[in-house]
Amino acid sequence: MGADAPTSRWGFRCFSVAIQLLLLVFLTGHTECWRPANNPAAGPTSTNIPNPGWMHRMRLDANYDVYWSISDSEVTFEVQVRTLGYLVFGLSPSGHFHDADLIVGWIHNGRPRFQDRHGLPNGGSSLDPQQDYDLIGAHENETHTVMRFRRKLVTCDDKDLNITVSTSWLMYAYSPNDPLSDADISFSNNPHGSKPVYLMHRSQFADDELPSDVKVWDLRNYQVSVPENEDTLHWCRIFKLPPLDRKHHMIRYEPVFTAGSQPFVHHMNVYECVGDPSVFEVLAATEGSRCYQPSMPPLFFNCNNVVVAWTAGSEGFTFPSEAGYPMNRAGGAKFFMLETHYDNPNLQSGIVDHSGLRLFYTSQLRHHDAGVLSVGIDPNWKHIVPPGQRKVVSEAHCVADCTQQALPSRGINVFAVNQHTHLLGRQVQLRHIRGDKELPPLVDDANYDVHYQEYRQFQKPVNVLPGDHLISQCTYNSESRSTITLGGLSTREETCLAYLLYWPRVDLSLCYSLPSLATILHSLGIQELHPGSDPVRIKSPPELADQTVEERLITFDWDKNFHTFQEATRRGAFRPLCWGKTQALIDGSTAPDYYAPNATQPLPEADPAVCAPRGTLPPRPATVAKTPHRKNVNGGAAGQPGVQRNRTVTTTSAPVTVPAMTTTTTANSRVPSITAGRPSLSHESNGQVNNGHVASVWGQGASLNHEKLGPPPSSVMIETPLNDVVHLHNSPAATQETTASQELSSRRASVMQSSSESTAPRLGSFTIILIALCCTYLHNSVWASCSCSSSSSRSL
Repeated sequence: MGADAPTSRWGFRCFSVAIQLLLLVFLTGHTECWRPANNPAAGPTSTNIPNPGWMHRMRLDANYDVYWSISDSEVTFEVQVRTLGYLVFGLSPSGHFHDADLIVGWIHNGRPRFQDRHGLPNGGSSLDPQQDYDLIGAHENETHTVMRFRRKLVTCDDKDLNITVSTSWLMYAYSPNDPLSDADISFSNNPHGSKPVYLMHRSQFADDELPSDVKVWDLRNYQVSVPENEDTLHWCRIFKLPPLDRKHHMIRYEPVFTAGSQPFVHHMNVYECVGDPSVFEVLAATEGSRCYQPSMPPLFFNCNNVVVAWTAGSEGFTFPSEAGYPMNRAGGAKFFMLETHYDNPNLQSGIVDHSGLRLFYTSQLRHHDAGVLSVGIDPNWKHIVPPGQRKVVSEAHCVADCTQQALPSRGINVFAVNQHTHLLGRQVQLRHIRGDKELPPLVDDANYDVHYQEYRQFQKPVNVLPGDHLISQCTYNSESRSTITLGGLSTREETCLAYLLYWPRVDLSLCYSLPSLATILHSLGIQELHPGSDPVRIKSPPELADQTVEERLITFDWDKNFHTFQEATRRGAFRPLCWGKTQALIDGSTAPDYYAPNATQPLPEADPAVCAPRGTLPPRPATVAKTPHRKNVNGGAAGQPGVQRNRTVTTTSAPVTVPAMTTTTTANSRVPSITAGRPSLSHESNGQVNNGHVASVWGQGASLNHEKLGPPPSSVMIETPLNDVVHLHNSPAATQETTASQELSSRRASVMQSSSESTAPRLGSFTIILIALCCTYLHNSVWASCSCSSSSSRSL
């Protein structure tokens, strides 16, 4: 009995400890996954989030930033929004939510909610039957919600907007609260907006770090009074280059506006000037004068080589690291002219302007000297846009004879293009023809917006060789006009220009064309004019005899004869104009007639495997998988049965830093400064965040290059259960909308009793296993202890 008493006491203690642990585990069974606070689960957390070097970024408003990078077939976005509610991000061809391709996302109880939706005409949105956006990661902290996601450029879903080189609009909205139902996802009742952008050709960051010795040169107007009785004013002012002891490169420029005057500034160009320095010295001391008027000093016409071309909507331009515009080069220009086009359609009074351009230049030379080549239609009445037409095409030719004379044997490398029209422009192209073969166009924007005329910067320069033929092609919509529109300098008139930034710099400034007089007369049905008549009168055909050309233009039946006119102007003769820095290589006034090249090998038609534009997609065959670009884990091919990978979620408490990136600008540096208030995933921290509380969910196995985001690996997937991230990939199309609505609506009850889930005891299979393991461990430990005690007693 005495020997058994200690064993009995140890057995009672073991049983008591087991009961206490059992009770503790039971009481804590309401937690979804219990673990000590200082021992977070292994796996992806906010401390190992890969941070790619984004190709592009854009601030949509003070609280909403978007970053993106594009590969050959996919785009990856990250949105950083100052909200703890839901956020909306979308793409639209028009800047309106009713035709937008949207995602809606938020974080609820540490878990992401994410939906691919589309806008509706009634102002609402609906879940896409085909979910094409993949969530890579998401987290929120005390101030911000951050989501990273990706999709194919072309999804073959008529509810999505194909991502192409055309202008698109970034749509955004955000709410302070999570949605409780579909009806809560609102755009108009929350901060919202849109901004146009070239997703694939956006220029480099405006706040990239510049060299330490960078200098600033401001070319600004002084007290220019915009007339209240004229809708257009062109103002020209001469500037002298700052003293430089050696060659420098201009590597960036940006507009500088007088408060309130920006809406009236239509474009600003800077030209190199060639001529008598003593006369330019005198002109540089003046405040400028009207351009292209009898009062304009004749020497102003010697300023015709474009250096900078800024147009409405542009934020400026940063040159790529391999090139800069040369300043103070040997034999280079010492004087420059700023041409400013003011547009005042409503004849407002009291506008006094000091706007201009700010140029950044450095002595740290780039590898190449950059140049600017202007390709377009010479502004002239022979450029005619008929009224009341949905689609009018005008073409400007830079002929092969010009490039053959002006370009070096290896050609030039075009790294950016800005195409410019006035108010009627709707589509623009810069076509490229070599011999009898049409190459891919440098620019092809089917959704051109006249209020957004930014430079497009190519990821890889396009080589243009001597003998190549370039065509700047503009498509206008003149349905709003009841009278003809002629080519000219005012905004009411029309133009078609393309500014090409390229390297290496050559002696070629502009390459223009204009329809010949014979072509215009033929297009109007005029056979012969009375020689020497003033005004110019028609001689034949007899039914038009003695009409003036102006009367013929006004009375021409455009609806009946438009197609004949269009055919005649596009196929008819034109006169080229090809200018070097100081002289004409081809003079349009004396040149023979030229015709458009006959490309017997036209540009190949689109691959039939690529989807048609939105709205024209034919019904999807039943054998084609809805998400062919996603990987099936059972080895099924696209379009074959396959089980999609199950998804898991990791939620953890981790430190977070929420810095805000602002830009401090000085004459010597432009380095992003970091202040509190915005999430940041920096290269240095490898995505780490350093204070506060964060709920984070990131994709398992994500491998994104820290220097530059390349094509995302096909295996990168966020591991999140379908009931946690609303992707609904495997749900039948007919039930997806209902499923999403139920997922949202079910939250209304949970908000009313938000603590019910977290306090209701729950004893699942995992808890039972844990209890069994605890009991086994305690049983073995106690009996080992008892054995040791017994052995000790016996030895004594």
